[in-house]
Amino acid sequence: MSDQVLSNNLLRKLQLKGLDILKQIDKLCKDNNIKYSLIGGSAIGAIVHKGCIPWDDDIDIIMDRENFEKFKAVCKKELPSNLTYHDYHTDHSLNVLIAKIVDNTTTCISTNQYGHERIDGVYIDISVFDTVPKSRFQRLLQYFFSNLALLYVNRAAPENQGLLIKKICRMILLFTPKKYYYPVISFCEAQIVKYCKHKEGFLAEMLFFRLNKLYFPINLMKEFVAVEFEGCKFPIIKNYHDYLLRRYARDYTILPPEEERKPHHNIKYLNLNKGYGDYKEESLLSKLSKNN
Repeated sequence: MSDQVLSNNLLRKLQLKGLDILKQIDKLCKDNNIKYSLIGGSAIGAIVHKGCIPWDDDIDIIMDRENFEKFKAVCKKELPSNLTYHDYHTDHSLNVLIAKIVDNTTTCISTNQYGHERIDGVYIDISVFDTVPKSRFQRLLQYFFSNLALLYVNRAAPENQGLLIKKICRMILLFTPKKYYYPVISFCEAQIVKYCKHKEGFLAEMLFFRLNKLYFPINLMKEFVAVEFEGCKFPIIKNYHDYLLRRYARDYTILPPEEERKPHHNIKYLNLNKGYGDYKEESLLSKLSKNN
């Protein structure tokens, strides 16, 4: 399935399926007093378009670490049966450290920038703002552990970080047995999140390359406003304007050039009526049949 086919025929249906997931997450959060915000392109969509950016292909939300841990605990008991919570700890095949809420009645096959293929359902990404300590030394340590964890979970050297960094990262991956990836990632994550109870410092998305050095005020996730998004109301951080200006380093209200208005995930296959579990099973049976 080419991006053009997705754009013309299925993109709007994909957006509305994501909206259905968001509604269920929103209810879960309201029922349990969990604070979250639309973020990234979804925040721009809400402010500029009052819904999804017309060419966007996913919905993103964020929580601070305290609310995220509460959300994870609630998901184990109250998540609707059509949704599944995924993160690297529950599924080592993920190449991200953020969490996903996946609709298991759908199938979505995509390829990331490193060429890793993923068979999942339609999902919403849940990112986390972690507390960044005031101490410069502690910040450097946290940043180091963040980059190390992201290196192992991506299983590829980061792009746009310079040739030297790329070569060093490739050597680290080459000489590290894969059986050590998960223990190292878990240790690094523990070093990243241990500052979450600090009352002073900053907030940053420490589970993302590049965003892990973009710091925001520590009270950023304390106040929210309701904004219109696809005919519904969802929360967004009150100081969304300053956040979006810093996050994108441009006037986010101005549309990008027309050639850049396209989905940013490389979706190869999309089926909104078949669960990805059934798809995987049928694919396996088909391969076995061909081999026999």
